Amino acid sequence: MVEHYTKSLVYELALTSRVLHESMLCYFKQNNFAVTPDEYIILDCLYMNPNIIQMELAKMTLKGRAHTGKFLKSLEGKGFITRTPIQRGSSIVMRLEITPAGLDLYKTISNEIVKYIEHTSVIPEAKINDTINMLRAIREDALNRFEIKFN
Repeated sequence: MVEHYTKSLVYELALTSRVLHESMLCYFKQNNFAVTPDEYIILDCLYMNPNIIQMELAKMTLKGRAHTGKFLKSLEGKGFITRTPIQRGSSIVMRLEITPAGLDLYKTISNEIVKYIEHTSVIPEAKINDTINMLRAIREDALNRFEIKFN
């Protein structure tokens, strides 16, 4: 039993998440990448899910649709993605595509991040998938238990 919240797993995860987010901001700034970590995450999701639409992307990244739209507008303004209206069922949705310049940038950053992670991971390689699965389970439990929605 945890006697104090500041000694709990939840608190440690919150602190670690904040520090890792800030460290990625610093890493992207130090390397003069043309996108922010959040924009890179969008590129990564688009790369892995080429037919994804904004609403699905928002759900995947746990951001509101409007917030996701701001990132997409920025990426489009930088020439890294295109958004094209298409008919999907009875609705018009935006088809998202990475441009050749966006793909080059994505691959460059991905290679650098792989090197960064390989040299800084404190979790033994054999335990990384277990750790990812555990964190995913904790996140899903919290989302379901409190019916959290990101709109």
